[in-house]
Amino acid sequence: MRRSTLCTLAIIFLVGCQSGTQEDPLLSQVKASHDLGKHWLLSNIKESGIFRYIYHPKTNEYPEKNNALRQLMAARLLAELSAEDSSLQPMHRKNLEFYIRYWYREHDDGVGYVYYNDKSKLGANAMLLRTFVASPFYEEYKEKAAATAKGILFLINEDGSFNPWFIAPSYKYDRDYLLTFYSGEAILALVEYYEKEPSEDLLNVITLAQEYYINRYVTHLEQNYYPAYVPWHTLSLNKLWKIQPKQEYRDAIFVLNDKLLEILDRTQYIGRFYNPQTPEYGTPHSSSDGVYTEGLVYAYEIAVLTGSHEHQQRYAEALKLALPNLFSLQYNEETASVYQRPDRTIGGLKYSADRSGIRIDTVQHTLDAYRKLLQLHRAGVPFFSLN
Repeated sequence: MRRSTLCTLAIIFLVGCQSGTQEDPLLSQVKASHDLGKHWLLSNIKESGIFRYIYHPKTNEYPEKNNALRQLMAARLLAELSAEDSSLQPMHRKNLEFYIRYWYREHDDGVGYVYYNDKSKLGANAMLLRTFVASPFYEEYKEKAAATAKGILFLINEDGSFNPWFIAPSYKYDRDYLLTFYSGEAILALVEYYEKEPSEDLLNVITLAQEYYINRYVTHLEQNYYPAYVPWHTLSLNKLWKIQPKQEYRDAIFVLNDKLLEILDRTQYIGRFYNPQTPEYGTPHSSSDGVYTEGLVYAYEIAVLTGSHEHQQRYAEALKLALPNLFSLQYNEETASVYQRPDRTIGGLKYSADRSGIRIDTVQHTLDAYRKLLQLHRAGVPFFSLN
């Protein structure tokens, strides 16, 4: 992308659209921020096909760190983008083939999984399945998708709970903590696979798993609450409600997201998801802000579809705080100009207001939030005009 184009995007990002269409300023900012983030994402793929994981603008360094799950979250987004824009399909294919070549394993019994750093985590397997499903080349990867789904189903217990590892590490780990992330990711992946390959048996297993976690994370919210599970289960419940519109699913979404709003900062760093009174929920991070915002968009959609005006208003008001926070964390031409390589920085989202590093999921989660909101806008779901 030429410098003049980046400059134009940055100006729109800062001041909003001033065209004669009088487009809602917040909508204009979402679109401009999305385009900047997309540029950063597509500019941060190595020649080998894998994403650059972390970039530090202050030192102009790419640390030798990596994370399979976060890589595959970005891979799913790239698959989705390439389904919309055929010019990105060679990039997507090269990216996915990297993970298949180096990280994918398959047993003789047809069970597929991601093997990385001597272990195989449920969450990474879920993200690989989501990537296969989102790919415009799904038919080519259909057998691997089925094998990966089989590997995820292998980790579901009779009561509907998950085991967090297909191949467990040698070190000690907190099973319950890991499943606050992995359980919703896995159910979401299976629901999306069901949308591609509908099966009553598969839906029954998905329903069993979702209802187990509704009991654990919603019915017994006070005993088990941790905000990380809110967005993933919101996404899975949203998609399940569209298949089986149960009030139980709608109510679970509202309980989870109403609880989440307790950590939405309305005083100091307005719009971030962090409350210093609950440090056990983690430090401020734009990846968290992005995924919590994404979950809220899905919750907002269910509020609209089910006619819950109270929740529609509540989530819209929260999103109108959360979105500007994301804008403020994104580098534009002006804020990137103080660093050695602005071209590597523009469009990325820094970890937090006081930490300058960029990680692949800080951008990916934010783009997913924007993309869902823009999808709803195109479908005529009200948000930007809501008072």
